[in-house]
Amino acid sequence: MPLPPITIDDLPLGGVVPGSGPGAAGTGEQLLSFRLGAEIFIIPIETIVEILRWRPVTPVPHAHPVVHGVLSLRGRIITVLDGRRRLGMEAPAPDATSRIIVMRDGDEPVGVLVDEVRDVLRLPADAVQPVPPGVGAAAERGIAGVCDRGGDELLVRLDPSRFLACDEGA
Repeated sequence: MPLPPITIDDLPLGGVVPGSGPGAAGTGEQLLSFRLGAEIFIIPIETIVEILRWRPVTPVPHAHPVVHGVLSLRGRIITVLDGRRRLGMEAPAPDATSRIIVMRDGDEPVGVLVDEVRDVLRLPADAVQPVPPGVGAAAERGIAGVCDRGGDELLVRLDPSRFLACDEGA
């Protein structure tokens, strides 16, 4: 029997990005941060339906290479994409820290396999910078911008609709 889903309320709050100014804690957009490889990515929490602990999925023969498989979520079959493959990264086998982030793609839920879910952050609107010149192909895979969190940590913002569109630019 699978473990119950993790809800947004179960996640630690990561606070406001340093340098975002006084009083910013109550403003800005809330984003979920997660890890794929060594990189940290962020997506708006309003696109998230729920977060599941890793569970085996059923492979689909001849499916798009980004599709990890399908699973039954309370009687509804959903597609699970491999977040690493979607971004052109090596995709090792999932482990105990792996999660499936279930997001809305229009009316349909779609799962995304990630290495680890980190926390919920609040970012001011101007914290995310556009994708730098020379990495335009990144936008085709759903990368919408980058945020410098301070130190050596960059947060890569994903556009959920482009990221979930595995039939384009994958």
